[in-house]
Amino acid sequence: MNVAIDYDNTYTLDPVAWDKIINILLESNHKVYCVTKRYEAIADDIRDALDIPIIYALKSKLEAVQSEGVEIDIWIDDKPHSITPYNALRQAHNPFKYNKWSR
Repeated sequence: MNVAIDYDNTYTLDPVAWDKIINILLESNHKVYCVTKRYEAIADDIRDALDIPIIYALKSKLEAVQSEGVEIDIWIDDKPHSITPYNALRQAHNPFKYNKWSR
């Protein structure tokens, strides 16, 4: 199983608890990734805190992991809308998508 955890306002809310959870997952032979919307140049604190692969998402988090060849099974994120590409979200919430007006 591949698990993605966000850093800011997710991992940072309780690093001690998240470290325990990450270790349990790793000990169970799962893979854990940190997927963040941070720029790599300003992520020294993330690299210092975590000993798991970090994926930096410049667009959506889904696009970032796909470009790394990773498929995530479980996402842990305080802003789940940052996972899906914006265009896909816009289409999913389009009120006219299923109700076409006819003339």
